[in-house]
Amino acid sequence: MMLKYALGFLFLLIGILGILLPIIPGVPFLIISAFFFGFLSKEKVVKYMKKFKNGKKNSGTNRLINHILIKYIHGKNPVGTNGKD
Repeated sequence: MMLKYALGFLFLLIGILGILLPIIPGVPFLIISAFFFGFLSKEKVVKYMKKFKNGKKNSGTNRLINHILIKYIHGKNPVGTNGKD
């Protein structure tokens, strides 16, 4: 329970930094923090996050979005992590 709120605050801070700095995409992190705080359902998060993926399949943003969707939203371990964090 405590980890959920800690991750929510972490993603909230990254989202705010993303709004202030044009290098980091801020809105996806704000959406993820809303999920961790319980404001959005899993279905809405998946729907909104798919809109932020860009055309580059292996870009850092897409990999991060995929990792968050797989690990935290769907509750599975992403390929290549072997269950380690």
